[in-house]
Amino acid sequence: MADLQVIEIFDSLQGEGYWTGTPMTFIRLAGCNAPGLGLDCVRWCDTAGSWDPATGESLPVEAVVERVHFPRLCLTGGEPLLQSDGVAALVAEAHRCGIRVHLETNGTIAPPPGAPAVGADSWDEQSFDWVVVSPKPPGFLIAPEWAGVIDELKLVVDEGMDAVTAERLALESRGAIVSVQPLWDGSSRKLSEDRAVRLVLDHPDWRLSLQTHKYLGIR
Repeated sequence: MADLQVIEIFDSLQGEGYWTGTPMTFIRLAGCNAPGLGLDCVRWCDTAGSWDPATGESLPVEAVVERVHFPRLCLTGGEPLLQSDGVAALVAEAHRCGIRVHLETNGTIAPPPGAPAVGADSWDEQSFDWVVVSPKPPGFLIAPEWAGVIDELKLVVDEGMDAVTAERLALESRGAIVSVQPLWDGSSRKLSEDRAVRLVLDHPDWRLSLQTHKYLGIR
């Protein structure tokens, strides 16, 4: 079974999006493709320490799952799908233990093909119990293979996120829950909050997502 390069594993409440307030074990994996792709999110990313693929420690998947204390785990980064083999093994092992797997991805990497059973060596997007895709500027591009299998579309409102872009992404996501999230830091925070609120008011099927863990001072 493959190993994973892991930065940290910790228990907390989900602070963002649809599952806000739900206890989860968070597994942060090393490596991010945003700098190499020239994505503008590097300007306001709050997990820049995860970009280096060699940071953290290499752990067997079984050891990672043993440190999951809640019925749900959240796989985040960086960009978790850069470690697709290890993620495949993690999903299978978590399901074997009755743990639901949430994925947070920027959507640039297509979900690998295949239709495995629990415990198989290959996997597909259906192996995840919840998929959150948060596309990044400037292009806000999502690999077309994600269409129809995204559970939640998280739109971070920087200066590039306007109504036309948000509506395009919602359409491409084919019925996913749309969570609109303002920036937390920086001089543009108030402007981002105002624009996020306006987007939700103008699109009543969408919802506002606040980083409640930061308001509470928890991880």
